[in-house]
Amino acid sequence: MPGRSRDMETIPPASGAGQALYLRLMTEQLTGWDDPRAMLERALKENLFLLLLQRILPLKAGTADPLCYEVLLRLKQEEDSLLPPGGFFDVAESLGMMAKIDRWVVRAVLLYCAARMRGDPARPLPMMCINVSGAALRSTSFLGAVQEEIKQAGVPPKVLCFEVNERDVIEHPAAARAFVAALKSQGCRFTLDSFGSTRVSFNHLNELPVDFIKIDGVIIESMLQGPLGPATVKAINLVCKEVGIRTIAEFVENRKTLDKLREIGVDYVQGFGIARPEPVSKIP
Repeated sequence: MPGRSRDMETIPPASGAGQALYLRLMTEQLTGWDDPRAMLERALKENLFLLLLQRILPLKAGTADPLCYEVLLRLKQEEDSLLPPGGFFDVAESLGMMAKIDRWVVRAVLLYCAARMRGDPARPLPMMCINVSGAALRSTSFLGAVQEEIKQAGVPPKVLCFEVNERDVIEHPAAARAFVAALKSQGCRFTLDSFGSTRVSFNHLNELPVDFIKIDGVIIESMLQGPLGPATVKAINLVCKEVGIRTIAEFVENRKTLDKLREIGVDYVQGFGIARPEPVSKIP
């Protein structure tokens, strides 16, 4: 789904009746909406969302993509009312609206890139990493909508790097393969997100030609707690190097972690220790 940085995470809802209560309370307390579907439809129609970008920093000089950002999303109402960020995601997911929101994000990113190209054609565009929800991945219409948005925007497809969650890839392999194959043929790039969040396995990469692997934050956070952490990251990095996949470490929050990742040879890093999310309007 549209990216959530750490400060955008919410407590996972319970199942069954507990989930229904959780969603109702979240809707009331975080948004005050009487009709959440109508409010989200309005936000989509009237562009009441905010794009945030979080820098993904290359650790090596001369990298092919010196400017990279993950695209994150907030509601303007959250920003204006100082509400916890990302509270609407679970509501949107429960209403089956995540594919619509994902399409809004794709369109907004392409409009930003097109305007930047017009304003300064010589200025290089950054690689924009856009999260794709499981619902969008399985949607019969989302892929076609993305292809149409790219065609209309006139932005080089290589600027877009779609992040697909490893869990969604494991649970819906056919949909993931079709989505990746179609957009890679047009020049888009792909990241396998949250790699190792359940278990470290490369089996599902045999038929999924991704360009990047984003190592799950839990693995990165545990890296300094014992010898197993660095060994795990090193093993992932070595395998990726063998098959031509670049690695991204997320949740990098201190200098020690950064130095260790640099020593291991990870390609990119991301986290509050690197850069906090900024509104797209403030990106130089």
